[in-house]
Amino acid sequence: MATWDKQILSQVKALVSQGEVDQAAQLLQDMHPAEISHVLEMLPDDSKVLLFNALNAKTAAEVIVELSEDSRQQVLDFLQTEKLTEIVDDLPSDEATDIIADLPAEQASEVLRNIDAEDSAEVRTLLQYDEDTAGGIMQMEMVQARTDWTVSQVIDHIRLKGDEVENLVNIFVVDNQQRLAGVLPLAKLVTARPDAKAGEIMEPCDLVIRVDEDQEDVAHRFRRYDAISAPVVDEQGRLLGRITGDDVMKVLEEETSEDFLRMAGSSGDDIIYSGRILRVTGMRLPWLLTNLFGGMVTGWLLWLFRVRLTDAIFLISFIPVIMSMSGNVGIQSSTIMVRGFAVGRVSFANLWSIVYRELRVALVMGLACGTVAGSVAYLWHGNATLGPVVGLSMLVAILAASLIGTLAPAAFKKIKVDPAVSAGPFVTTFNDIMAITIYFTIATIFYHHLVV
Repeated sequence: MATWDKQILSQVKALVSQGEVDQAAQLLQDMHPAEISHVLEMLPDDSKVLLFNALNAKTAAEVIVELSEDSRQQVLDFLQTEKLTEIVDDLPSDEATDIIADLPAEQASEVLRNIDAEDSAEVRTLLQYDEDTAGGIMQMEMVQARTDWTVSQVIDHIRLKGDEVENLVNIFVVDNQQRLAGVLPLAKLVTARPDAKAGEIMEPCDLVIRVDEDQEDVAHRFRRYDAISAPVVDEQGRLLGRITGDDVMKVLEEETSEDFLRMAGSSGDDIIYSGRILRVTGMRLPWLLTNLFGGMVTGWLLWLFRVRLTDAIFLISFIPVIMSMSGNVGIQSSTIMVRGFAVGRVSFANLWSIVYRELRVALVMGLACGTVAGSVAYLWHGNATLGPVVGLSMLVAILAASLIGTLAPAAFKKIKVDPAVSAGPFVTTFNDIMAITIYFTIATIFYHHLVV
């Protein structure tokens, strides 16, 4: 945290502790909403709620969308319905819908009754869509024009809608049945003849989003098209709303956060960083039990090969390094695949080329690591057969780990499970079992040469 931020936070804490909450709110009033939310996140829960309540409705509306889910829920739990209504009434439809969806049913109904009728209708419409779809992240505030409108009519319409629509870049053109016909960039509109028809000067809309499309797929398409905004349509092509770049940024941030938390065997940072001990334990314990089960299987395999270990005790020296190296390679491959699926660089269309590339990389790494490990084994124990056994085991284990780490996320993706859940404990545990099996199978094949 910057020195300036620390000073502000220190002043705010002091004022709140002295009961000067209104003065603390006034100190924050002229700051950017993102900075205000940052200060609030650093405060104890009770101070956070008091200070948020002291903000005026307009500032509070801008700040609440910047808060983490956990902090947002904390302030919502203590907001009076009257103040909450003012906040929701000042939010874009997509943000208002997110707030309403987090409220108890009775309070949500009361807020919807008290806000502007048009805003209420928009929120009720958006609440019908799944939160992880395009409909769940779109906003209904937009400027649309009919194909037969003149440029002058479109500009007059923009003036009427100007206060409602933020980040206006494109005007969406529809026919008389509300079907999307094209897009009219604002820059092109202001340079066109006043009597030109919108249908004559509009451009084809390259990026059109279906209302039921998954939000992660929407984010990838935005990235590919380098889009600023895009229209959302229903099955008949009727225009329903729009999605903007900031909506997509939030989706990417959420998906990335979820992926990394799931790779740790967890989910949802609002829960992970909260005090809900039993719920956090319930999320993380199954993955620890997966590791425990894998460890027991590994121990059972060592017991099966106990005769080999008794007569060739030097084999024990290389169990940790072979397990560790294969596990690391598996995690690397799995992480690359999880990230690839998350950002759209990997799909089932190019899966086998990715698998082939990862196996080639693993082959080079396996040869390098196997040569080093085999050389150390020979120099350490002076056994001419041990070197090739360790080196070959390392090579095969790394190849197997790379294959598992690459295909496991794809398999999870295929069965409609987030591929991030296959990383971490799952891949590591499976690779440990594979590494032990490979090592002792190869050692068994050359056993008589090892004990000579």
